[in-house]
Amino acid sequence: MKISVERLFGPDIDVIEVDQPLRLHDDLAARYPDGVRVTGTIRRIQRGVYMEGEVTGSEVETCGRCLEPFVRAARVEIAETFSEDVAPQDAQFADVAPLVDRSIDLDELVEQLLEVDEPIAAVCTEDCLGICPQCGSNRNRERCNCKDEQVDERLAGLAKFMQEPGVN
Repeated sequence: MKISVERLFGPDIDVIEVDQPLRLHDDLAARYPDGVRVTGTIRRIQRGVYMEGEVTGSEVETCGRCLEPFVRAARVEIAETFSEDVAPQDAQFADVAPLVDRSIDLDELVEQLLEVDEPIAAVCTEDCLGICPQCGSNRNRERCNCKDEQVDERLAGLAKFMQEPGVN
């Protein structure tokens, strides 16, 4: 979805208010099945526009500890400058985004912001117990009788040696 900012370059309009639901595509559509909401303002600056606001939505994630699906509330700030002085082919190397045909591509902006916001290893709760490394059971749902023998890395070689046959 593109938002035309042409009217900001005339004498009558100072601000464009944005409050727009947005459906996403591909992988992001699966992660955000209900889409996202973009709210904010767009103001004219010299040779471009500045957009500030936020993107909010609910993201379906898989916990990095217990491997169970959960929903994470996502909120990403928007603070983006668009300039007519930046050519589209130079966008990758510029500090500001190009303002092409005096319109902002909301889809592209939101996709970039959501990808950057993606946590490396999302967890369902901070106190998630995860999966037992011995039996594979989800420790949040059931207790297992496996022993958590953690060997100090500095003594790992000695522990391995002690497990060899004939060593007492």
